[in-house]
Amino acid sequence: MSSSSIIDFISSSSIVHDETSNQSIEIPDPPTLTVTHISTNNNNNNNNNNKNNANVPANSSDNTSDSDENDDEDRIPMNITFDWIDEQMRAGVDLRPILSRLLPGLPNDVSQSTLFELLMDLFLPVQQRQPLEQYKTLDDAVDLIRKCKNILVLTGAGISVSCGIPDFRSRNGIYARLREEFPELPNPQSMFDIEYFSQDPRPFFRFAKEIWPGQYQPSLAHYFIAELERREQLLRNYTQNIDSLEHLCPIKRLIQCHGSFSTATCRHCFNRVTSDEIKKEILQQIIPHCHKCSKTINKAILKPDIVFFGEPLPEDFHKTISIDKDKCDLLIVMGSSLKVKPVSLVSELLPAHIPQILINRERLPHKSFDIELLGNCDLIINEICLRLAKFEPSFGQIKQLNHKNHIFMNEILYNNLRTSMQKQKRKKPKYSTNITTDTSLPKERLSSLRPRLFKPPIITSSSSSSTSSRKRPYSALKNSPLFNQDLSYISYPPRRYLFTGAEIYFSSSDDDGSDDDLPRKHTE
Repeated sequence: MSSSSIIDFISSSSIVHDETSNQSIEIPDPPTLTVTHISTNNNNNNNNNNKNNANVPANSSDNTSDSDENDDEDRIPMNITFDWIDEQMRAGVDLRPILSRLLPGLPNDVSQSTLFELLMDLFLPVQQRQPLEQYKTLDDAVDLIRKCKNILVLTGAGISVSCGIPDFRSRNGIYARLREEFPELPNPQSMFDIEYFSQDPRPFFRFAKEIWPGQYQPSLAHYFIAELERREQLLRNYTQNIDSLEHLCPIKRLIQCHGSFSTATCRHCFNRVTSDEIKKEILQQIIPHCHKCSKTINKAILKPDIVFFGEPLPEDFHKTISIDKDKCDLLIVMGSSLKVKPVSLVSELLPAHIPQILINRERLPHKSFDIELLGNCDLIINEICLRLAKFEPSFGQIKQLNHKNHIFMNEILYNNLRTSMQKQKRKKPKYSTNITTDTSLPKERLSSLRPRLFKPPIITSSSSSSTSSRKRPYSALKNSPLFNQDLSYISYPPRRYLFTGAEIYFSSSDDDGSDDDLPRKHTE
């Protein structure tokens, strides 16, 4: 029978090798953390060992002590939090000994950023909350935003797409273009890997030129968050974006989880400069070199202070989220896939009774929201603001708001839309009237003469089996006479609303609102 013991887990080393030089950097030891370990020895074995050790020579005792020390270093800590993981990243702790015990055969060439990601996946499992039954509708979302006083807004790249900033994962996004320009990249995300940056910084600086601050203006979604702050309803805006558009609104109650381009730091001497000092070089596609370091030091590159894979998050992230999670009365996630930890864990940190709203182009099956508003962020925010303005006029005065004569969008029930499209299908002739009907031709020849450009409606009859049902994209619904994508949105009970820009597919069989009927489109 195993027993539990409490031990102090302390970093085994406070010296971290600086990969940009031949020197080592001394880093202060992280705070001592008390964590639980599971002992594999039973009490009887422990007692027997103690008795036997009394007769062991001194030199054997020393060896045993050394062995125990090594065992402690490789021992697996329990009850890990992402605060602890972040501290290990800051201290440069090598997690390979721990993970090697959990994952035998772990390759030696796995990067530190991948090791930390593995550790989070193993010890920080996502436990989905249950949706709250009292919040389901668009009206509920408007009412929550109007009444809540401590709103936490978590934003991603989706709120900046309308600003002209290219996204990452779409067909013509940054990742796709980098793959063509730098085929040697292991994967497009490697441009944000600190180890790859040390070897080849070119892909990152190619990306930096496209997104450099000063080239774009904030979106309606940014100004909406700023209005929440002006009304003293914003608890905090946690942004994963590095475009710094929040500063132009301005939004002050801001945590830039992944850093920003506002400053840059030398990878060799750690001299810090402002973005203006390296802007000219970035736009001219010259890798900025630290002016305090010798030109012969190749690694003396001024890297913008954004968080790469393998680097810790800013200290203020952990400090503020530990406080905000207990104050928050509403979470709004906008334009984010919530794939990158630890920021993606924010939704799990909040108490289960706190309502959560998603405003995004696609669903997030690994998360559970009370209300899902799917489509272009600015379009959805525009509709919300118009409805809020009926109660709070200031929401009707937000910059970039499209008033549309203050007319709300028309709500269409998905079942009504589906029935309409089925009737439309039955009215259409099956084939073109120009088809050859010469009965002297064999049947197989007749079928080959059917017009190739004709495409039957994707919707199948209700009698078709669900297993063979075909899928149609949201954009196909614009063919319905009931639906105007500029003036309408679709209500898909019990808690989902679809606006222009939604990246989902419908099932052509009878829908029950289950997740299987609406698989997500793998884009962001």
